[in-house]
Amino acid sequence: MKGEILRSRRVGLALSGGSVRGLAHIGVIKALTEAWIRPAVVTGTSAGSLIGAAFAAGMGWQELAEMARMVFWPALLAGSRLERFCARHLPETFAELRLPFAALATRLPSREAVTLREGRLASAISASCALRMVRRPVVREGERLKDGGIVCVLPTEACRALGAEFVIASDVWELGSLLRGLGFHPRHPYGLRVYPSHYRRAVRHADLLVTPAIPPAGYVPGAPAVERMIAAGERATQRALAAFGEGAAA
Repeated sequence: MKGEILRSRRVGLALSGGSVRGLAHIGVIKALTEAWIRPAVVTGTSAGSLIGAAFAAGMGWQELAEMARMVFWPALLAGSRLERFCARHLPETFAELRLPFAALATRLPSREAVTLREGRLASAISASCALRMVRRPVVREGERLKDGGIVCVLPTEACRALGAEFVIASDVWELGSLLRGLGFHPRHPYGLRVYPSHYRRAVRHADLLVTPAIPPAGYVPGAPAVERMIAAGERATQRALAAFGEGAAA
């Protein structure tokens, strides 16, 4: 039943921001691939924009994992290094991607979410990843842009706008994980007070929400941490798919 539902609908994959925690998105893609679930559209915020663009370019989870092992991830906090990395590994423009893809950034000074779908891919990803307090804004086509996570950490609405009928959301946002660990879920009565409105809307637009449990050892740079992050994403996706299958059967 689960497979039939997902194969009969246009599946979208929304990848959240989360800095190095975004490596868990690779495990999510691995589990979806092994379940024969093929997303037709992809969106990403911050770290999710880099993984999402690579997936939309045609990389499988093995290639994504190899790409992750090749880089000392904190180095990508620097915009110039991130853009060079994108230039080496990704197509030059959105038009060259195999799947429809959008990266989310924040427009300044209005602090509005902006969906990037055209032009140079490297500058769009750099803008989506321009962390507050760490990076200066990225000027792209005359607009000053910062990290998409400021106003849209989980881009499910953008995924729906690209034509997704069923949205799978991979959420590695650190604050959300912390709040869930304390017992505060987005739909909890106190959720209105502790979660930003853009996040609560995003969760409502997710048909399948995957929330990997990131191990503390996953923060330590190096190949073993990459493997731990991938494994965390894979396990969480398998659990979410199993729960969805049980619900569909019922």
